[in-house]
Amino acid sequence: MHKKIIITMLLALTVMLTQAQPIKVEYEYRTKTLPELMQQYFQMQNVQHLRVTLKGNFNGKRAKLKKVTCSNGAFSEQELLPEFVHFLLVDSIESLDFMAVPYGKDSLHICCFYPASNNQPIFNDTVRMDNMKILMETFTPGDSNDIPVVAYTAGIPIQNGVWFCGLRDSGVEPRKWFEKYGIDGYVFYTIRLEEDTPPDDKMPVYVKIAKKDADGVQE
Repeated sequence: MHKKIIITMLLALTVMLTQAQPIKVEYEYRTKTLPELMQQYFQMQNVQHLRVTLKGNFNGKRAKLKKVTCSNGAFSEQELLPEFVHFLLVDSIESLDFMAVPYGKDSLHICCFYPASNNQPIFNDTVRMDNMKILMETFTPGDSNDIPVVAYTAGIPIQNGVWFCGLRDSGVEPRKWFEKYGIDGYVFYTIRLEEDTPPDDKMPVYVKIAKKDADGVQE
């Protein structure tokens, strides 16, 4: 009886590991590598720049990007790439650049670029939030196939301010920040991998973004 239970548990664990599609994520604040004058300009304009490096066995898998917004404790989701855009991760190491640029009094643009394809824009998202938050690492993936890669958020509320480092190092996934810390009014961006399927006759427009043939467009 115990042997059957152990075998069942091992099979379940194998299935979970297969479905998890693990991605290791590393981060670099790119503005720190700019010349001092450019650093001062970015700081004056409150522009933030974070490079996200993804490591995994991608092998040409399709990457889908999603925005998740927390507003008044409720979460909403939005796919950021249209269905006809196929963003393919070819190498085992891939990078995305995220920039947050203030836009008006209560909005900002969060843009994603693909450095390996001449800094091709992947998406340009307008977020209705103030610029008192920061682009932040999301080290903890959670248990979903949609893996958080970056957030625009405030920190943990403390007396007379917020604690960004405490949130960054907390080990709590972004979807639980409201529940655990009461953080509200933030967004985070996720990546999901799936096998790519070539276009068929029902898809008149097909755009492929990848390191190889990055400009390939078929109609």
